Amino acid sequence: MATDTFYTDHWKHIEDDRIARYEQMFQWREGNAALLEPAALAAGLSVLDFGSGPGFMALAIADIVGTSGQVHGVDINARFVADATRRAAGRPNVAFHHVEGAAVPLPDGAVDRAICKNVLEYVPDVDATVAEIKRVLAPGGRIHIIDSDWGFVVVEPWGKAGVERFFTAAAGAFKEPNIGRKAAGLLARHGFRDVEARVFAFADRDGRALPVLRNMKSYVAAGGRMAVAEADALLDAAERGVATGEYLFVLPQFLVSANKG
Repeated sequence: MATDTFYTDHWKHIEDDRIARYEQMFQWREGNAALLEPAALAAGLSVLDFGSGPGFMALAIADIVGTSGQVHGVDINARFVADATRRAAGRPNVAFHHVEGAAVPLPDGAVDRAICKNVLEYVPDVDATVAEIKRVLAPGGRIHIIDSDWGFVVVEPWGKAGVERFFTAAAGAFKEPNIGRKAAGLLARHGFRDVEARVFAFADRDGRALPVLRNMKSYVAAGGRMAVAEADALLDAAERGVATGEYLFVLPQFLVSANKG
């Protein structure tokens, strides 16, 4: 992969071990419903899941909108789309589409809601992406962004210096690692109205988020900015911290919603 486009390319081409981690990381869990609350989903709505990955969230959304609604998932990874399509077998209110970039294969004003979870940090052109999502939203439709801001991440027992070193080494995996704090201004700039911003955070002390850090190690290795042995030592310290009670992982999610005029 080219280093200058790695932030997107590593989502187009995913090795089997990363697929396995994503299968674990992206499973829909009951607590995830709070992330969708500001989207105001309801039965009968048509919804775009932009960057739908392996499809777990899109299927959960389909349960909310019911058989009278429709969910369209789009993703740049062909295997994600194939796996998600298989999971959606027998559910006519869910469809997944493989796309090459930001273009969404839907007509203008086709959906009532657009959900974009942990995607804008990776896209080549965030303005073009938001403009395309706005195009497919119906007048009065609602966009809901859920995204990270890696400037707020906490990992113990690494300490501040260890966190900064590790995530600086992984920086090539992100086009905009601080999109969380910028998302509200982004929507305002694109003419959305009634912009709302919330922050949702949970503190992981039992190791549920360790797959995130293990996955990040693959980005560290690809970037060559930190020795693999050093990254391994940090991960080992985090895993030992689970047993000793010293482990803590916090990555706030910014929930930013707005309406199309």
